[in-house]
Amino acid sequence: MGLPVGCEKFHGGSDMPGEQRPGQRFEGLRTAGMLLAIPGLLIVSPLVGFFLGSRVDRWLRTSPWFTIAGLILGFVAGGRETFLYRRAQAEEEQNRRRRP
Repeated sequence: MGLPVGCEKFHGGSDMPGEQRPGQRFEGLRTAGMLLAIPGLLIVSPLVGFFLGSRVDRWLRTSPWFTIAGLILGFVAGGRETFLYRRAQAEEEQNRRRRP
């Protein structure tokens, strides 16, 4: 039993270079992109809301109301975008599984 045959028995298919199934070539990059995009959304959105709110507070001299509102809106926007991004990823994965 050679190495390729052993790999096929162990993995249920051949994972040798050049024998990849269609659509799996960039699977690792897709996963890495998702794992990097979600924390980025959850960190950047509240920061943008905070800084925009603080600028409006300085402009209108209403400290800290717009800063707090901007921070809350930033968290909501980040959570919403994360939810939409994850839902789109799940739909894409489901469509990929349906195709032969």
